Amino acid sequence: MAAQVPIVDVSCLFSLSGKSAIVTGGSGGLGLSMTTALASAGADIVSIELPNEPSSSAVASAISKAGRNLRQYHSDIRDSKHLHGDVKGDILLNCAGVQRRADADSFTDEEIEVVLDVNLKATLVSCQEFAKPLLKEGSSGKIINIASNICFIGVKNITPYAVSSGGVLYFHTPLTEQYQTDPKCKEFNDHVMMRTPAKRWGDPVDLAGAIIFLARSASDSVRGMSVVVDGGWLG
Repeated sequence: MAAQVPIVDVSCLFSLSGKSAIVTGGSGGLGLSMTTALASAGADIVSIELPNEPSSSAVASAISKAGRNLRQYHSDIRDSKHLHGDVKGDILLNCAGVQRRADADSFTDEEIEVVLDVNLKATLVSCQEFAKPLLKEGSSGKIINIASNICFIGVKNITPYAVSSGGVLYFHTPLTEQYQTDPKCKEFNDHVMMRTPAKRWGDPVDLAGAIIFLARSASDSVRGMSVVVDGGWLG
């Protein structure tokens, strides 16, 4: 008997209809572009900015054009007490970031603290607050943290910024281990699952999204890279 070939329906792979996306730092630049993309894919947006940041008319206009709902908050994303309750949704996109420039030996304590607090600490705090209700309910969600590739190369005068990006880049692995909550874990073979943060076997559909992304113009700036779709098995 011939093997059954699964039919993969890709029409819904990139739809965010019915989803709510919380975005930090989405009022301008790359953050605004990514926020608009989420809304265009069907997500309602919760935009969180620092207390001293003005509400963005650009965000409101972009979300309105996409036909989605927008809620805007001002909150100290570096402090869990201030952020509590603001980050309940299906998707968390952390774009908030600041940069200070000086010679490596000239940064003041205050400048270093500002960069690390906004870029690194706030990202971790928002991940914690986003995950808490999901873990309590046994629900799933998506966390997307944006970091600069500046942490891979040598660039003068932005040492704290590079350090903060490196921190964001490398705390995703322990977060994945901590936050995965797949309810089917007990059914899997322990010798495989202990190495797989996703705690489930791979499925052909898992590859479909990556393939469609790489095939479309959305991936034009992805060159010479390996895209690993293995549930985190490689770590």
